[in-house]
Amino acid sequence: MQMFSRMLRRQGFYRVKGQEEPVYMKHHVGIGGIYVRITDRKAFIQVRDLGIEEEFSRVKRLENFINSLDEEAYRQKCFIVSKMRAGGS
Repeated sequence: MQMFSRMLRRQGFYRVKGQEEPVYMKHHVGIGGIYVRITDRKAFIQVRDLGIEEEFSRVKRLENFINSLDEEAYRQKCFIVSKMRAGGS
């Protein structure tokens, strides 16, 4: 559990207060709210706006999943910006 918490803090997540089990949250402009609930040996990630719910038992796999979400959101943002520039000029 401690390793999940450390990795999430490194990724910019904040702990949500008032929860029995540790819950971490991060808001991403292109994705929305990303919530991670940690139990003894697993982490459950939920991205409500995209309808994603995944379960992870390894810290590295969760970190890779979060990084892939960030990369995809960045690619989508670049695509939209380039379309706006091409159409607006």
